[in-house]
Amino acid sequence: MRLIGAGLTALVAVLALVLLHQVQQQASRSQVLERRVQDLENSRDLERTQALEAQLRALAQRLQGLEASAGQVRELELQQEELRRQLQSQLQRPSSPSPEFLPFNDPLPAPGRGPLGQPGAKPAIKSTAKSLPKSTIPSRPGDGRRP
Repeated sequence: MRLIGAGLTALVAVLALVLLHQVQQQASRSQVLERRVQDLENSRDLERTQALEAQLRALAQRLQGLEASAGQVRELELQQEELRRQLQSQLQRPSSPSPEFLPFNDPLPAPGRGPLGQPGAKPAIKSTAKSLPKSTIPSRPGDGRRP
């Protein structure tokens, strides 16, 4: 009986050791799986982070473009305001023609006089229709003339 008791005790001890070994293996497998899951989550987080960084860069570029446009708008507003002030000051002054629009100080020649005021000067333009023979003048439909 003692032999059977010693055998059973040894069997229980061996089973306990086997169970302990199995628990350790399960723990190590669990740790490996946890690391893999963590790595996958980190890679997903990294992908999300990279996507967010790309969106942030694009947003920053848009913002810079908008800031540049806002600066141009400010400049145009200042120019517009300056033009309004100039217009208001011109409207408030007495109405006298601008020197740009005043005629030349030279008097116009009298009618019937040439460009230098000489009497009897004729214009240099001659009509060529009078010198052509009638047969070369094209006829219009319905005017009754023939070429």
